[in-house]
Amino acid sequence: MCWRRINAARGYLPANLPNNPTYRKVNPSDSPIMILSLTSTTLSKGQIYDAASTILAQRLAQIPGVGQVSVGGSSLPGCGLN
Repeated sequence: MCWRRINAARGYLPANLPNNPTYRKVNPSDSPIMILSLTSTTLSKGQIYDAASTILAQRLAQIPGVGQVSVGGSSLPGCGLN
């Protein structure tokens, strides 16, 4: 039912959004059931973060029953602005 409401609100959103907003049924007060730590002697912190968010988190989110995957820690890769 929620996807119908999201689609109905699409006309009020900016036209350049690449995808519709998503809805997840997650209780924010639940504790995490798994925490992973990644380290590397060859990759920078930004490269590790990029791999964690683009590969690992997306694969974990596809597992049935997984409600939310968050990548945190370290710092986001720089955007080149000073």
